[in-house]
Amino acid sequence: MTRGSRFTILLLLLTTPCAHAVQVGQVRIVGIADADELRNAEMSVSLRRTQGKDVSEERLAFLLRAAPQEIRTALEPFGYYDASVDAQVQREEQTTNVTFTVQMGAPVRVTAKHVAVRGDAASDAVVAPAVAAFKPNIGQVLDHRRYEDSKQEVERRLNERGYFDADATTHRVEVTRAAHSADIDLNWDSGPRYRFGATTFAANQLKPGALDPLLRWKPGQPYRADRLLDFQQALADLDYFGSVDVSPDVEHRADGQVPITVTTTPAKRNVYSAGLSYGTDSGAGVTLGYERRWLNARGDKFDSQLEWAQNRKLVTARYRIPAFGWLDGWYALSTQLRDETTDAGHTRLAEIVGSRSGRLHHWNLTTAVHMQRERYQDAAFPGLDRFATLVFPSISAQTTRTDDKLYPTRGWSFGIDASGGATAIGSDVDFAQLHARAAWMHPLGDRNRLLLRGEFGHVFTGSFNQLPPSLRYYAGGDNSVRGYSYQEIGPRVNGQNVGAPNLLIGSVEFEHRFTHTWGAAVFADDGDAFEHAPRSHLGVGFGLRWRSPVGPVRIDLAHGFQSGSPVHLHLNIGSEL
Repeated sequence: MTRGSRFTILLLLLTTPCAHAVQVGQVRIVGIADADELRNAEMSVSLRRTQGKDVSEERLAFLLRAAPQEIRTALEPFGYYDASVDAQVQREEQTTNVTFTVQMGAPVRVTAKHVAVRGDAASDAVVAPAVAAFKPNIGQVLDHRRYEDSKQEVERRLNERGYFDADATTHRVEVTRAAHSADIDLNWDSGPRYRFGATTFAANQLKPGALDPLLRWKPGQPYRADRLLDFQQALADLDYFGSVDVSPDVEHRADGQVPITVTTTPAKRNVYSAGLSYGTDSGAGVTLGYERRWLNARGDKFDSQLEWAQNRKLVTARYRIPAFGWLDGWYALSTQLRDETTDAGHTRLAEIVGSRSGRLHHWNLTTAVHMQRERYQDAAFPGLDRFATLVFPSISAQTTRTDDKLYPTRGWSFGIDASGGATAIGSDVDFAQLHARAAWMHPLGDRNRLLLRGEFGHVFTGSFNQLPPSLRYYAGGDNSVRGYSYQEIGPRVNGQNVGAPNLLIGSVEFEHRFTHTWGAAVFADDGDAFEHAPRSHLGVGFGLRWRSPVGPVRIDLAHGFQSGSPVHLHLNIGSEL
């Protein structure tokens, strides 16, 4: 405390009766530029916690004497060991205001540093970079936050790589105040790297061994915490369990191995859903759903859904059998009945699909065999029922890489589907089809993002007129070219859209977020479903973006320059990627 602040406090005590209580008004700290340093100093001053309260003169004097040292101590973690503090006390009737003026002084800088890991981790490709990146470096201010962060990062990596016996044999920071210098001496002995031991599953609703194929490790392999996290996420994605915990049993490590314990609690077995729906493509409707998350100890699943809307009626059912032994996938048998009316016509479809799905790295892969019967009417030929029977295999691959699954700001997605049928295997027509979709999102500052989207499709066939609507291409609608009605774009016969063998769509969108939950976007879409050469069907518009409790909601108004209507409303729920 400076001579001036001592004199001010003494004068206050001599001129005021000791038993008299005063109210503490504003307590300010000036002279500290950095926000974190100022915040830490303010939180450390006990006097600030009495603002607006009555205290005795004895208590006030004690707090005034303590405050300068509290401020100096609060600045030391930031490298300032030589700060000076002056207190100015101002009395206004029964209120006392205090201002502390701080002179920061010269910071302490690192003049010597020795940080090392000895033992098996010395050459570990994951641990070594954290040691090399340790901060602060020589010449930098001794910021204890950076020191602790770097220390914790090294220890975190040691733990994640299985060095459970690691110990900091030396951890010393020596500060010489007079020279404003600091020496860092920090050493770890990592000990041996443990390997995976036996994996024990707590009792659950599945048969013993059902989840073993999902394990990301084998006994005897070097321990890696990321393998445990991958396995935990894989279990969570199954929807069998309400909670999943996969942990190393460090207390029982022995003989260079650490056992792994897997603890789960069952999820709700039956899930029912019901709701009202509205889509600018399908119209108003209701949806009902049912899911049986596990049917038996093997882990089979069943789900079904009913959608009943103005322009679309859909019933689906699916039975899935675990196929975790290869690609963490499923065998599935599914069926759907669909009745749909669009500007292009009326379609009724019955389909059975047998499939095998799996995941390879970041790709979701599916192979399937489709058997479908389709009854349809072209709007160009009203009253004429046509039928198509198709049997064909398909293969698809999709991937999404993003910083956030629900509300991404950066990332991309890509999907490709290939299918083909032949009269030799039961189809009414020979065909091959290729369809690809891609989207790319990039942030522009903290509140803006750019979204690019593209889609391509082509049907190889010599008998296009025999293909049913489900295999033809149309454009326009919520997820296609906005500014146009659902399936409005395509070749026309008698003024009606009959679909095309080719599809090409592109979109660019700019979004600005006003608050955490609300934003707006402007966009331009263009594309065509065509026979020989594409024609431009440009649509431009703007819309609202809402981060709702059920996911992203996009409400757009768009104008299509070749559309029959001046403005179209488009509604979408779900991530853009």
